[in-house]
Amino acid sequence: MNTVSDLAAVSGDLQGSTLLEIASFLSDGSPEEGFSLTELNAKAASELKRFGVDLQSHLGLIGVTIPPALQLRGDNVGALHVIGEHALKAEIEAFLNDNTRLLKWYKEIEVMYEILRRTELAPGQGLEGQVFNLGLTSLGCVAFFSVL
Repeated sequence: MNTVSDLAAVSGDLQGSTLLEIASFLSDGSPEEGFSLTELNAKAASELKRFGVDLQSHLGLIGVTIPPALQLRGDNVGALHVIGEHALKAEIEAFLNDNTRLLKWYKEIEVMYEILRRTELAPGQGLEGQVFNLGLTSLGCVAFFSVL
């Protein structure tokens, strides 16, 4: 069974590749050594659902209603962007990027899904060119990867 091991066992590389460091936690071992990928998947799904409910209620305070659905994507400096057209795109981005709690929560969800995505890839295949997206729909949140 794959498990996620002790965080202290991770050593940094020169490029600071957080995803590679986190992915290196994945190893064969007993559940007592860490937590299983099944547990990580359940945690990611639970956090995604909670985030969607919280985000939708916060966006409602600035007049954003769902539908229409929103697609969010982070950039390499930690900001969130609305992908595509939306009448309140600038307001949504300003609100999200001023809310450090939501930014941090988004990033935590992104990292969990990147770990899970890496486990789906063939050995030697990387996430290069793939980018995490979060969709907020009237039915809730969905996490997915798109190719740039």
